[in-house]
Amino acid sequence: MKEILLHKKTLIVTAICVVTFICFRYTLNNEFTNWDDDYYVTHDKWITALTPENLKVIFTQDITKNNYHPFCMLSLAINYYFAQLNPMTYYLTNILIHIANVVLVFLLFFQLCTRLKIEQGGRLFIAGFGALWFGIHPMHVESVAWIAERKDVLYAFFYISGLLCYLRFIFEEKNKTMWYWATYVLFVASCLSKPMAVMFPVALLCIDFLFKRQLDKKLVTEKVIFFLTSLVCGAMAFYTQNKTGAIAKFEVLTLSERIMYASYGFVMYVSKFFNPTFLSTFYPYPYRYISGYLPVIYYAAPFLAIAFITVPLYLTYRFNRAYFRIVGFGMGFFVANVIFVLQFISVGAAIMADRYSYVAYIGVLFMVTYFINEIIRRYNSVKTPFIIILSFLSFIMAYLCYERTYAWHNSETLLTDAIDKYPYRALLSYKWLGNYYLDKGDPDKALENYNVLTMLHAADPRVMENIARAKALKLYPSLAGDNTQQVSNTNPGSNANQNSNVNPSPGANPNRAPNAGGVPPMMPFNNTPPANSAEFIIHLNKSIDLCKKGDTLAAFREYINSFRLNQNTERIMADSCFHYVQTGQFAPAINMYGMLMKLNTGNPFYFFYKGVAEFSTNKMHPAIDDWQIAVKMKSLDVQKSASYNLSVALDSVGNDSLAYYYAMMAKGLGYTVTDQFEQKLKTRKAMHKR
Repeated sequence: MKEILLHKKTLIVTAICVVTFICFRYTLNNEFTNWDDDYYVTHDKWITALTPENLKVIFTQDITKNNYHPFCMLSLAINYYFAQLNPMTYYLTNILIHIANVVLVFLLFFQLCTRLKIEQGGRLFIAGFGALWFGIHPMHVESVAWIAERKDVLYAFFYISGLLCYLRFIFEEKNKTMWYWATYVLFVASCLSKPMAVMFPVALLCIDFLFKRQLDKKLVTEKVIFFLTSLVCGAMAFYTQNKTGAIAKFEVLTLSERIMYASYGFVMYVSKFFNPTFLSTFYPYPYRYISGYLPVIYYAAPFLAIAFITVPLYLTYRFNRAYFRIVGFGMGFFVANVIFVLQFISVGAAIMADRYSYVAYIGVLFMVTYFINEIIRRYNSVKTPFIIILSFLSFIMAYLCYERTYAWHNSETLLTDAIDKYPYRALLSYKWLGNYYLDKGDPDKALENYNVLTMLHAADPRVMENIARAKALKLYPSLAGDNTQQVSNTNPGSNANQNSNVNPSPGANPNRAPNAGGVPPMMPFNNTPPANSAEFIIHLNKSIDLCKKGDTLAAFREYINSFRLNQNTERIMADSCFHYVQTGQFAPAINMYGMLMKLNTGNPFYFFYKGVAEFSTNKMHPAIDDWQIAVKMKSLDVQKSASYNLSVALDSVGNDSLAYYYAMMAKGLGYTVTDQFEQKLKTRKAMHKR
């Protein structure tokens, strides 16, 4: 009989494991995401080698700057040791641990049913469907398909193992001390994997309640060490979260808001257990209507939450005390494992998260499968229809689980999914998606996402810096590693542009910018981005923006910061100035050339192009002053163009003699001056003498 039972258990567990693996198999094709995977793996130097120094840091420091979970980091370090940065191996490890948890849930439910003296078929039914639904529930995809959430599947592994040891401690007379300390060691391991394990002692009390253990001195004494450990681990988690600013100050939300948001989260966890659709990586807090009110569901949520807990407890207490203990166990287990993530103490920017259901749903799963089995047991005629319906629902659940893994393929699919679900509300998703595109060298898409944040007044200083980086990459694509068009192909003096920039004829509209003539590039452009290009771009863009605003002193400070990082800063800024001249943005060009002229007084091109910008804005006298300096400098190309431009500018202000003088200088230097323009200036000069 025992062999037959073992054979059935093996077949059921094997089938469940295979189905679970199939549901998560696409995850093996996924990439690292920029949602904490960088902090945990790709940019974490402490996991790159299993050296004594690294292990010391892993076990003594919060290396991810958000929680202390050394066992999680150690597991990732082992992954790195064998596969470096091959994401498939990390996902495979997550899936295998999840499958191990599925087996543990089966064993836990089977043991609970055995101790409750449920008949064999009922035990297999409850354990089988409970483990299957735990394995393929779409709400659990986040815990498995997210590398940084390795801590979820790992802490659950130790957590459920500890519960199994506790059952042995309660019911077996032999080796009680061993099972007690095994339970405690696994509890500590669970806490070292993820601080959410601090509610483990309450889960033990739920088991005590289920099996009618006497609340006496012995029971209290055996729990003391567990609760003391929970207090220490919980305090550490609170300190770490608070230190990083993840915990909002209490005055940020009113007491009524905290109650409504916590209740809403509770109701949604229950709702999504039965209807796991419209899942997202980010569930934002609600916006208030113009009237100042929240959506109705938030006002109803406290009453719904109370009803969900109290109504089943009341009904079962009144009509069947055995059922009351089942409900008390399942409800207590569920509430205990979600109570600290219900945002009564606001942590993070999301009102709930799929991953927080991973362990908590064990209580609901046991309760639901137990009562389904009771219905089948009491009404045997409905057994076949029930099995068909449950199989169909399981198929739907498996399909939803499989589909959900596609959303986790990479950062783009993941964050786009959240934005599609909550447009203009999933603010962190816009930020991270912008970061993703920026890292990929696509500043246009990055700015598209960042602009949503600026429009909603939700852009933090880091976003503003990234906006500056994105704008810089648009101006200097070479900094993203792309091939940039050479400056010689955009200068007006290059062969490619001489036909398109026609010189103004004598008597032409003086407001039109004179051509730069045959001015060549100022110097070769360095296409190689500096190693620290991100910081350099930020300082450079700050300098450019401040200069455009006319704050040259602050702009100069930022210029110095950027120059320290890349000595090609002057060339890049000069290129930016020239771009502004070419595109008709003359005001910023004037300010920027003004600063460059103070930095380098010997560059004739700065004076020349500043004069072009001034002439184009009808600032004739400043243009004349700059060109008169440029024409004296040792650059034949600048002298030719500047002298001709001077003749046009001086003619427009009525200085005929000097206009004629510079026209003849330009002609002597080889610049083509039309006979008509020369004759006009000569005639005006003669008339002026009379």
